[in-house]
Amino acid sequence: MFMVNMGRLSLQNNSIMNKDIISTTLHLLAENTEWEERYAKYIRRNLIRKSSKRPFNKPEGLSLYSSVSGYKGQTYDLRFDGQSVGIVSCSTEGVMLYPRNENNKKYVGLDLDKEKYKWVSTDATQFRKHFKDLANSSVNIKLKSPEHRVENRLLKEFSKRTRAEGKALCNIQPITLYGCYFQMPTPIKASEHHPEYAKQYGGGIDILARVKSSSGESRICVMEVKDENKPSESQSAAMEQALTYAIFIARLLRSKSGQEWWDFFMDREFVSKTIPDKIDIDVVTIMPQGETEEYCGEDIEVKELSTVLHCHSLYYNHDDFKEGYFNFSGTYISQLRK
Repeated sequence: MFMVNMGRLSLQNNSIMNKDIISTTLHLLAENTEWEERYAKYIRRNLIRKSSKRPFNKPEGLSLYSSVSGYKGQTYDLRFDGQSVGIVSCSTEGVMLYPRNENNKKYVGLDLDKEKYKWVSTDATQFRKHFKDLANSSVNIKLKSPEHRVENRLLKEFSKRTRAEGKALCNIQPITLYGCYFQMPTPIKASEHHPEYAKQYGGGIDILARVKSSSGESRICVMEVKDENKPSESQSAAMEQALTYAIFIARLLRSKSGQEWWDFFMDREFVSKTIPDKIDIDVVTIMPQGETEEYCGEDIEVKELSTVLHCHSLYYNHDDFKEGYFNFSGTYISQLRK
């Protein structure tokens, strides 16, 4: 039986629902054990690759994303404002660009006639220039996924180092892979707010971050990002999804490869530090300001994993976002100072 203790409860129905989600997720992970070996391979492969230098520079105006689970040579996803616009592959044939021609033509007015180009070529240079010019323009292009745009801009915001750079919230940094953004995969699919085991086809954590407390210790933060705040996608509903993914991270850290994952999450490439007996994980929803049902400012203790989940909200002002900056509110602001 799974022992889940709830702290500072204010929404009884949500508390019962979240307890069920946590128990279901733990049961699915215990019933389907194939993920443990697979995730052990993921981290060991990526630790080997960590020392290798990327053979090209990040293009201006584009973001680089990498993948924990993908291991067919070195491949990187090029994204403009969160939308994937091409893949860069580094292999024995050199650095190659594979543009996403259909979406690029539809959304960003870039019409190319080939499926791949050498990274050092006139065509690839023109490709990069197109997005550099778009990034420097004041035009807000309508892209395929508004949510990916919000996620990408949040990653850039959290990547800032100091308030001098305009950083709105200090003491938080996204966890990166080879210096690139990435979505941490999970074997659990939770987008429909009911956990399902999906092997390698599960969900991805929107933003996995590392937060430094006032004592100087770091902890993990699992963030679920939404571009809307409406009854069908309320803050409490988004929290259900975030909790599912946070439970997977907690269980992963208690697996046979947990120490390696902990060192990766804590950015301890050369000096390992033992996983704490008790783990604190922040679980945060990020969405526009609104009036939907909330579940935040709550603590959930999961005894089996010796973990406490700290559930919080973070809201951004939508008008300010359209102007290009973040103005945050919500319960997580005070939690960040602890």
